Amino acid sequence: MSELDLDTIRYALKTAREHGLRSVRIQSGESSFRAVLGKGRRAPAPKVSAVIEVSDGPEEGLAEVTSNLVGYYREGEIPLHVGSVVRSGDVVGVITALGLANDIECSVEGEIVEVCVEPGQAVEFGQVLAKVKPS
Repeated sequence: MSELDLDTIRYALKTAREHGLRSVRIQSGESSFRAVLGKGRRAPAPKVSAVIEVSDGPEEGLAEVTSNLVGYYREGEIPLHVGSVVRSGDVVGVITALGLANDIECSVEGEIVEVCVEPGQAVEFGQVLAKVKPS
């Protein structure tokens, strides 16, 4: 896409409002669009549903499945559940950013021992989604 079309801009604005964002910036080639949304209703602060311990690295012997971008997590073809067995290349989640769905593929085979996200949760780049005990 070399230019931004009106439908893309409308969809980005709708998505930003749904998720309580205050500004939108889109760029495609030489075209760009930026908007600051009004002082409308702010999205409620997310409820804390888990405590995440910060460590220097992955636990001994566990592999981490991480987000490769910023967006909202939803379950993939194989939902993340403790005890589930995953294979390398399995789509274990989808990150939605500005309405675009991006698959998260597992890079290791093994058993899921911890799930660190819930469907609909906002995630950051590099955030751990699950921990896997390699087989």
